[in-house]
Amino acid sequence: MENTQNTDNNEQIFNQTEDSFLKKSEDSSKTDNNLSAKERKRKALRKHLSIIPNTCTSMNLVCGFLSILAASHGEFLVASWLILIANIFDILDGRLARLTSVESLFGAELDSLCDLVSFGVAPAFLVYTRYFKDGNIGMLGMLVAVIFVLCGALRLARFNVTPHSHKDVFEGLPIPGGAGILATMVIFELQYFSFLSIPQMAVPFIVVITAFLMVSKIEYPAMKKTPKTSKKRLFGVFLVVSAFFINPPITLFFATWGFGLYGLFMSIIRLLLRFGRKIKSGNKRVAVISKN
Repeated sequence: MENTQNTDNNEQIFNQTEDSFLKKSEDSSKTDNNLSAKERKRKALRKHLSIIPNTCTSMNLVCGFLSILAASHGEFLVASWLILIANIFDILDGRLARLTSVESLFGAELDSLCDLVSFGVAPAFLVYTRYFKDGNIGMLGMLVAVIFVLCGALRLARFNVTPHSHKDVFEGLPIPGGAGILATMVIFELQYFSFLSIPQMAVPFIVVITAFLMVSKIEYPAMKKTPKTSKKRLFGVFLVVSAFFINPPITLFFATWGFGLYGLFMSIIRLLLRFGRKIKSGNKRVAVISKN
């Protein structure tokens, strides 16, 4: 009896979903019939144009996976650069989607999944294989890598469900920025500190702090083009690009680390200012009470 009831329920659920799908397809066909020829062409063009940003998003994932493979073979410099190249594709897909007006829920979900691999799993695996795998802190290294991946996933999930703020800021360090900090740390060490490696016990603190910055409520500039910030942003981009052509590793190291520390520094300044205002208001109240 229970099996027959379950099959009947499954058939009912299947029929309901099939009916809803047929209704949606009928509604879409009706709307398509009501569209003019120009509107149909625009709709078809948008479908074709959506391939461009989705291709960039897919290349982001490809670079992240190749970074994991490179790190597993001890090619740490290649793995680090692949994470940074994935960062470039991540920037391009959003810009191209807005430029072609083909932003979609599918593209947003695909972007989050790719970001988790390229900027969550890949940098955590890179740091683990580079600093922890053959060292004396194997278990601690595993825990640190897991914390980074978990915080990255939480950062992406929170971003997807949080309504976009009117302010030109991100809440928490964006996960591409966190991945950039770890990748440039490895690049900077391999290219400039081959004679003096980073202390092994310092790396877990760097990774954990970066992870917690991603899930914090510290505000970071979103770098979006607005009428107020467009000139400043263009000037900043020009300086960074110019410096990049002169010396890419140093430019990327100071750009990513400077961005990560900027939000932390500004949050401390705001906290001190609030504390100072509270002290001033408290002193004024005491003065008023003493006069009375």
